Amino acid sequence: MSWAHSKLVAEVYRFHLPVGYSNGDVEYYARALRGVSGTILEPACGTGRVLIPLLEAGYRVEGVDHSADMLDFCRSECRERGLDEPVLHHADMATFERAATYDAVILPAGSIRNLDGREATVAALRSFHHCLRPGGRLIIDVAAPEQIATATPAVEIHQQEPYVWTTQTLRLDYDPILNRSTQFVRYEKWRDGEQVAVELHRYLQQYWGIGEFEALLREAGFTDISVAADYHENRVPVRQSRDWTFHAVRS
Repeated sequence: MSWAHSKLVAEVYRFHLPVGYSNGDVEYYARALRGVSGTILEPACGTGRVLIPLLEAGYRVEGVDHSADMLDFCRSECRERGLDEPVLHHADMATFERAATYDAVILPAGSIRNLDGREATVAALRSFHHCLRPGGRLIIDVAAPEQIATATPAVEIHQQEPYVWTTQTLRLDYDPILNRSTQFVRYEKWRDGEQVAVELHRYLQQYWGIGEFEALLREAGFTDISVAADYHENRVPVRQSRDWTFHAVRS
């Protein structure tokens, strides 16, 4: 049983969330970063879904990810697009630090919720704070809490000759005290009807309320905190909002 992202997971990720795929977040981050001329850091950059469009838009972006396979795919995607070799760091976003190096740190897609609990989340936010220059900006997505489904979803299938990839969530548990869900996902790769790879992965998803996450940001040293909803600059969160984007500053 493997818990870390692997090449098999990275292959599926490229189909499920290809470079440039957007639910409004890629465009939102491109707008939010206007005026940033220095280097930007994207922890949990994965295969480059957001990082690469920002590079193509002329931003200087470095990435961090704990999966070497994800980063390899990101480099490959950059080469295919004729981009320079990106600066990518194979590291845990909760411990990665480059003191006062970046003008902005961005974390799209709610990836902060994959950290295991409050202590790890605060550690990551403090790391981001340490990485920023004074006056640097943190822009970070937090998925709005929603009712946790317990039914097992259908198998997802992706095809690219000569292979077929399948994924299935085998179990989803929710802990209301910790406000955290745990998923077990089975990944399989097939060729000519025969299984060539299989892995089981566990995913934690930690949920936060707006007030809770603001408190975490302040504990990590951030000020000037604001929050927008659903990738609209002037939309405040309401009950129906699905995505919250927090903006904060290292003073």
